[in-house]
Amino acid sequence: MQEKRAFERTAVDIRTLFRGGNGDNLRGRVSDISMGGMFIETAAQQRIGSYILADLDVDSLGKVVWAQGRVVRVTPLGMAIEFARLDARGIQSLLEFSRQR
Repeated sequence: MQEKRAFERTAVDIRTLFRGGNGDNLRGRVSDISMGGMFIETAAQQRIGSYILADLDVDSLGKVVWAQGRVVRVTPLGMAIEFARLDARGIQSLLEFSRQR
């Protein structure tokens, strides 16, 4: 099967605190990320089409990186997020650091 993603995914293990549609603070782990989106492993999946605002606790960079996105897929493990707005420099730094390891 041909890959349809526009951006290469990078495997990561990053804690995240995100806010769903009802404004609750929820927890999860980002397991892969690209400049186009990420997958959050969580039991607190949101509805497809809803938006979240996530803070990624990037220990390796010593900072929190933020991203806002739309839920495009939900699985028993979590949810796939397509970015709508993001800290592009922070995500790029995270990707570069993760690929060097």
